[in-house]
Amino acid sequence: MPNSKAYPYPEIVTGEKWEVIGTVNNSPEGVTDNLNRQMTVPLDRECEECGINHSRMIRRHELGHAKWSPKTMGKLKPGVRAEAVHVLEEVRINHLLYENKLPLSEPSKCLDMIQQKTNKLVYESGIAEIILMGLASKWKVPDNYANRRHATYKYNDEWVVMSSAINMIYSDDTVTEYRKNQIQYAEKVINMYHQNITNHGYGQTISYRKVQKYAEPLSAILDMFRDAPTQDEVYKPKPTPNIVPSMDEGEGDSEESNELGGGSLEQRTRNDLSEMLYRSTQGTGQWGEMFTHQPPLTVNLQGRLKGGRAYRPADFGYNPKYINRYCIDKKIFKQKMTQLGGTILIDASGSMSFNGEDILEIMQLLPAVTIAMYNGTGHTGDLRIIAKNGKRVSEKYLDEHSGYGNVVDGPALEWLGTQPAKRIWVSDMHVFGAHGDTAGFNLMADVNKTVRKYNIINLKNIEEVKEHGLKLNM
Repeated sequence: MPNSKAYPYPEIVTGEKWEVIGTVNNSPEGVTDNLNRQMTVPLDRECEECGINHSRMIRRHELGHAKWSPKTMGKLKPGVRAEAVHVLEEVRINHLLYENKLPLSEPSKCLDMIQQKTNKLVYESGIAEIILMGLASKWKVPDNYANRRHATYKYNDEWVVMSSAINMIYSDDTVTEYRKNQIQYAEKVINMYHQNITNHGYGQTISYRKVQKYAEPLSAILDMFRDAPTQDEVYKPKPTPNIVPSMDEGEGDSEESNELGGGSLEQRTRNDLSEMLYRSTQGTGQWGEMFTHQPPLTVNLQGRLKGGRAYRPADFGYNPKYINRYCIDKKIFKQKMTQLGGTILIDASGSMSFNGEDILEIMQLLPAVTIAMYNGTGHTGDLRIIAKNGKRVSEKYLDEHSGYGNVVDGPALEWLGTQPAKRIWVSDMHVFGAHGDTAGFNLMADVNKTVRKYNIINLKNIEEVKEHGLKLNM
């Protein structure tokens, strides 16, 4: 009777004595300890569920670790995550097995299980988990299709199933564009780091140094995208009947009445952010440090503002101040005016332009508005309050402090979120972090989260503010 257990022999690979331990209940997780020469692997044969010998592939993979992996992971640099090193080493070992004619030609797990886990990840998990699973599940196997002329390899069944499960979300009409862009970004990262590890010159062997090199930027990505998505980030809101909006504070879900090109400004803002997420780089960046300034508001515009006065005649009230109007329109009562305002944040980088006359026109529409601008250079940026309470800074001040780069879009939007509604962000949405060369996906994701959190509306330029500012505050 043949032995029901299948033992690997790492001694043949290394020439040293090893201890081989079977996993508990034949768990499909193998571990190789090169320092103590101990290998823990499943020792069974064909899977009872699907009939594939997953365990043979796991044992082969661990033998690859015994041959090519270092004795220890080594001392990690600050910020480098062990899981980033581990998963990139998995990619390296799987590729070395392929190049040495020992490919993992069969799945190491049941394909149904791969599909179920992927479906759960794309709808419920952070991007980091998707990236880790994708890198661990993707490798090359020989392509023995006789009619194919040039390609000598294809990707393994696990990756084919996972990739197909991921692609299903793109046709799901209940899922937001934001989530679809997140998943698309995860795919880009998986493909990029797989290529970074497996590409090498002819006749060269992929060294562990390559794993160490790319583990650092991968760790930064994993740290930034570890959080699971919220329900409204994954699923579109269900259609609701039109409800008359409250006039209290202008907070909450914005009404869909400020139309532009057939849709609301709120929806346009979200759509544009999703598109910018798709276009942003696969790398990561960081915001600069922001400093807030309150310069002297030396230009008094109160005398030129329509509705600049605090009170108006009315035909109701308790203070009959305008008796002379009784025979005209009966508006004899003194009534305090509700002045339209809100907060406008202007991207004052080199791609945007405005002047003092523009500020006057905005304040004539919205007398109680607060206007701030931001820009920066290098690793720092500045937010300046340039108009408030019917006053603004001088034209000279605007000229001296306009231009340069963005640097602090994220911190400036966080500031805007603390100010009175309605909150308007005037920008072309081309955001950049510190040093002006980092337009990473994480920066756009941060902007998207802040805009949604505080119900911020994006307008592309000052002309759009003049056109829509009044309607947004009604």
